[in-house]
Amino acid sequence: MIMHPLGYESHTAHLPTGHYYRYVDIHPPQGTKTIATALVLHGFPDSAYTWRHQVKGWSNRGIRLIIPDALGYYGSSQPLDPKEYSFKKQCDNYQALIKHIGLPEDEKVILISHDWGAVTAMRLSQFKPDLVKGVASLCVPFTLAIPPTEYVSTEQFVKALPSFGYQLFFASPKSGPLIDANIERFMAILYTTAEQRESGERPSLEGVGEMEAWLESGSKAPNPGLLNKEEFDTIVSEMKAGIGFSAMLNHYRTRKINYELDKHLPKEYRPEIPKLLIVPTKDQALPAQMSANAETEFKNIEVARLDGLCGHWVQLEMPEKVEQVVGDWVERTAKQG
Repeated sequence: MIMHPLGYESHTAHLPTGHYYRYVDIHPPQGTKTIATALVLHGFPDSAYTWRHQVKGWSNRGIRLIIPDALGYYGSSQPLDPKEYSFKKQCDNYQALIKHIGLPEDEKVILISHDWGAVTAMRLSQFKPDLVKGVASLCVPFTLAIPPTEYVSTEQFVKALPSFGYQLFFASPKSGPLIDANIERFMAILYTTAEQRESGERPSLEGVGEMEAWLESGSKAPNPGLLNKEEFDTIVSEMKAGIGFSAMLNHYRTRKINYELDKHLPKEYRPEIPKLLIVPTKDQALPAQMSANAETEFKNIEVARLDGLCGHWVQLEMPEKVEQVVGDWVERTAKQG
């Protein structure tokens, strides 16, 4: 038996789409009734391992958990063509994964998601409406799921939302080799706490050119306050085991590709399905004010605003709270038939 870093048996699904995915399939404990099946999607630069603090609690509630490592990450296919990373193709992959696992065709899944996984989850609920029962998003506002009426380049996007300035670097061909040469420093500075950022121990890296300049400077990274040594070593070893960051970073190189594929989607975002949005108040990449009007802009939405020093890695900074809020919401959603 091959074990996933998450601590459960590792499976690999070879899909008719031409890709393969590493995943774990966690069933509720013996004697616990299964109330729902959840597809749990991580963001960048992460893996299924990011959910290590929540899986036991969710499983004990009766939630079956299908947790894949996303396209571009070690264990799953790592194509270098950005076209393979379109939301449409990723949604096709996840639909094929669900079919591979053997879920009954009439059973819908609940999506639990963070960061890039959250945007993908929102698109999955639009491209595959018969597959999805509800969507829980950590950090990413649902407003980002509505297809724009005209193409917005990354440069235009960053001009409107400066906290996304780092995306210009991530989308550039320079980013992969530079990060590959500085994996430990890159991962260490990303996995810092909101407190470290508030105190200035961790410099701002969200603005245009800031991440690139910091990597090139050779400056010592702060301690990754969200991880102990074992966790940090596990994450770094996973990153080094793959073909490098160039594959993962393709998620940032799909703006034009996605626009062409997404522009025909409905402009109203699935008003009938239950939604959960978790908003940490100190997320520098996705500021809380982006979700200020979520309750009035969307139907069937619950918003949990987590006050205090809690940033983008909400599942690591407030693990018990995330387990509780998401778990309670899944239980309510499962009862809706």
